[in-house]
Amino acid sequence: MPRTPESVYLEGASVFDACILAQFDLCRRLETLADSLPSQVDTWAAMILAKQLQTTLRRCHRLEERVVFPLLLRKDSRIQTVLDRLRQEHQEDEDHARDIHDSVHAFVTAAHRQDAERLGYMLRCMFMPLRRHLAFECDYVLPILRPTASQ
Repeated sequence: MPRTPESVYLEGASVFDACILAQFDLCRRLETLADSLPSQVDTWAAMILAKQLQTTLRRCHRLEERVVFPLLLRKDSRIQTVLDRLRQEHQEDEDHARDIHDSVHAFVTAAHRQDAERLGYMLRCMFMPLRRHLAFECDYVLPILRPTASQ
């Protein structure tokens, strides 16, 4: 059966939905980690989370930039400026995720964990803007991606 434009958009929206949910889950876990500082940290889980943060963001951002954004541009070329801003936010998030990875590693391997407040601040500076970014995508990007019955 040939793929229709509607099925392409629905497939893109479905995969995009999964990435958004994965990123919201990362935000929840980052907040839990920040709340557990300084003394109730599961160091193993913290290291896994820091690594997953990097890989999940990179995977989801590539999907958005290579699949979702071109689909959006086909629907409405006026969205280019918005997509450029989202790309910039992706880069900032990936840079911040790398810094978090390094800071979590330093924190969990330190003999004396003195930078808990700094790490907590870094974590909050990651998940709060990421939640805003994801909310924007849910409220504005996904509705453009999903075809409506009237289209």
